[in-house]
Formats: sequence, C-alpha cells, structure tokens
Amino acid sequence: MMKQYVILLSVVLNILVTVHNVQGDACIQGSICPLGFIYNPNLGSCYNFVISEKITWYDALSVCGAMDANLAATETQEELDFIRNEIKGRITAVGGETGNSFHLGGVFLNGGWQWIGGPSWRTKPMSFAPWRPNQPNFLDVQKCVALSASDDYLFHNWECRHKFHYICEIKMN
Repeated sequence: MMKQYVILLSVVLNILVTVHNVQGDACIQGSICPLGFIYNPNLGSCYNFVISEKITWYDALSVCGAMDANLAATETQEELDFIRNEIKGRITAVGGETGNSFHLGGVFLNGGWQWIGGPSWRTKPMSFAPWRPNQPNFLDVQKCVALSASDDYLFHNWECRHKFHYICEIKMN
C-alpha cells in the first residue's frame, strides 16, 4: 500500500513540474496582469493582443476600457519593437501577416495626434510616431492610428470605422 502512495505522489510531482515548465513564469505574470494580458517588466505595462476578432477603433476602445485598459500607446522604439515581435509571433501562428493591422490608441484631436486617455492614463500628445512614408494623410477622414503589417508595423492613419485587430495596455507603474 505504501508503494502505491509513493508512486502516486511521484506521478503528481512529475505533473506539477511539467506544468510549471510549460507555463514558465505565467503564474508570476498572472499575479501582475489580468488574465489574457502579458507583462513586460522593462516597459512596466501589461498588454493584450487581440487577434481573435477585427473591430472598429471605437469598439476596440470600449472593449479595452471594459478591461480597465487603454488602447495601446506605443511611446518608444523599445515598446514598438516589443509589440512588433509579439504580433509577428502571434500572427505567424494563425497563418501569416498579410492584411493584418492593429488599432492603437492614437487619434487626431484638436489639430494634433494624441494618445487617447482611459483607465491607465489621460489623453496626451503623441511624441513618438514612426509613420509609414506618406503618412499621415487625409486628416479630414482618417483620424485613427493602426500598425500595418504590410509596412513592418509602422503607423498608418485610417478611418476609425475600419475593422482591425487591436492591442490593449495597462500601465503598471
């Protein structure tokens, strides 16, 4: 009987070690970020890359807000590189990059480009803006920012009604 308990205990421990190895530091991330978000400690933010649906900028803003998040504000080259790499890994896993763009929180307001406010920060000027050549354009109708897969995820301005994937962000510091 004791031998059976030892074998059972060994199996349970093996399963726990396997689960830990597969999940890596997901338990740590789970305690920092809400479910579905990943944490980047260098940037001090949690991100949720939504590739399961394409919705308008306004709807993405609402969905992120419902998660106590903002549409992502890509404010540095380091943050853009992180987001590009995360997107490329996720999009490649579901069949390629062509035609995939992602809404960000950038919007043309009061004559200038701004990061729209929400639960994580107030509306603020966009100081880092790696636009695709010949962008932004058509400011009378194209007032929302998206990262475009066809241009290595540089900024494009689009009509806010276009449906794209989106990225939510929660600043943790």
